[in-house]
Formats: sequence, C-alpha cells, structure tokens
Amino acid sequence: MTTTKQLTPVIGVQHASSETIPRHELEPIFTEIAGQWEHDGRAVPGREDEEWTSLARRSPWPGH
Repeated sequence: MTTTKQLTPVIGVQHASSETIPRHELEPIFTEIAGQWEHDGRAVPGREDEEWTSLARRSPWPGH
C-alpha cells in the first residue's frame, strides 16, 4: 500500500481553498535574497530568465 502525504507550506498561511497567503513580515527576507541572487546572476522566481527562454526555444533534435 502506498500512502502520500500532502505537505503544508512552511511560509505563509494556507486556507481551505489551498490558496497560500504570504506572511508580510517575511517579505523583506525574500526581497533581500532575490536581490542577492539577481546580483550573483542566478535565476529569481517570478522574473524572466533569458538563458532558460533561449534554451526552451531551441529544437531538441540536433540539425533541425
């Protein structure tokens, strides 16, 4: 028998509709992390990633 466990998000408050509401007191921490990631050239969730966009446009078959 296989059992699955639904994980509850650690950050935010989950309502019955499964919508996660962000906790505003944590927002500055994530803003700072996102800024550092962007400075380091890393992908930041919610922002366009030019490298990924370029790779996704390419054909998966060489020579096509």
